[in-house]
Amino acid sequence: MKHLESVLCKREEWPFDAATAILASSAPIGATAIISAVATTANKATKTTKAGRASKNADDKENNDDSTTAEAAPKKKRKVAATIKEPKPPLLGDGKTRCIWADNPRYPLLQAYHDEEWNHPEGFNHTNRYLFELLILEGAQAGLSWSTVLHKREAYREAYHQFDYHRIATSYKSPADNDRLLQTNIVKNRLKVQASMVNAKAFCELLEELYPDQTGLDDEKGFWMFLQNYKKKASKSKRDPTEYLTRSAESDRLSEDLKKRGFKFVGSTIMYAYLQAAGIEQDGIQHTTGCFRHHKN
Repeated sequence: MKHLESVLCKREEWPFDAATAILASSAPIGATAIISAVATTANKATKTTKAGRASKNADDKENNDDSTTAEAAPKKKRKVAATIKEPKPPLLGDGKTRCIWADNPRYPLLQAYHDEEWNHPEGFNHTNRYLFELLILEGAQAGLSWSTVLHKREAYREAYHQFDYHRIATSYKSPADNDRLLQTNIVKNRLKVQASMVNAKAFCELLEELYPDQTGLDDEKGFWMFLQNYKKKASKSKRDPTEYLTRSAESDRLSEDLKKRGFKFVGSTIMYAYLQAAGIEQDGIQHTTGCFRHHKN
């Protein structure tokens, strides 16, 4: 028993498995049973302790994971109340009353054209250069809005050498020349571009035939004098002053005469708009009543 007590007293210094192994062969059966019981109890205590530590570690890990998850989770976006955009204030005009087609202040180029060029009594500009420019632009406008053409006007002036019809007639003769023009910012319509080259040559030939001393770009008694033949003629029938027209007998004659001379894109409707714009008196609406540019014909 003393031996057993000695072993029990020193159990903290010896591993249980080692003490059990030593005493298993030499100690009495009762002592061995006691030692086994003590070892079993100690092992259970150890397992319980380890289980408790494991449980605590698991709890700590779980807490840490929750904490990490909470920190790593994307923050919810803060809801921002939708901002109602206030409508833009209407553009303020200059107080002038214009024809309805030019009355929108969002189109300043159109307003400027209406105010400074369109349908001036006796014409705004009589030079050959200007009348040729207007002829080309009216042809380009077919199927488009006039505002679109006005926005491309500077591109036309650059591409057409400020509408030098002499230079166009002698410089642009091949499809390659046509393609070069189509690379610019003009209306990209091959037929209209080809027509402009043809019209430049026909324009030169008309001036040389009818007004040989007025073929210069800035001469004012060349094509302007030619257009005087297409003013409206006195008529006994009275027309409603608010009636719109798209062609007239005069525009029909002008269209036919120009086509005979080789001009292209000069249909009667285009020629009616051309005569109105140039200031050649025609039947139908000019500047409407109430427009600050209105004049009695």
